[in-house]
Amino acid sequence: MTVLTELTAGHVFEPISLTLDAERARAYRNAVGDGLGVYDEAGAVPPLAVAAVALGVLLESVSLPAGTLHVSESLEFRKAVSPGATLECRAVLAQRSVRGGMVVSVIDSEILVDGSAAVTARATVMSPQPS
Repeated sequence: MTVLTELTAGHVFEPISLTLDAERARAYRNAVGDGLGVYDEAGAVPPLAVAAVALGVLLESVSLPAGTLHVSESLEFRKAVSPGATLECRAVLAQRSVRGGMVVSVIDSEILVDGSAAVTARATVMSPQPS
């Protein structure tokens, strides 16, 4: 498996397809303490759950060095996602730099449902520089 810190800026990740079922959405809501039921009433998955699950699956495609931190995330929500929807995540390593012994990786991603963008995201992770 490729180590994230070995990738260069411009690297395009393989597209990832996943289904975000009601059980996974409920597990996210339970983990963050959201017991309001608003999303059940709306028949939707919390937008942050969509982003969190997709980023988690994407990062499973690379090896993360010990000590890697997810330091920031910016998100734009464009479309509601229903439980059971099949999502496609497309991502690119937009930036990579080394600062203070840490490799800073910026990943831009687009999460599509039915061919149109539901979420766009920019995640920054920092990893210790390999010796």
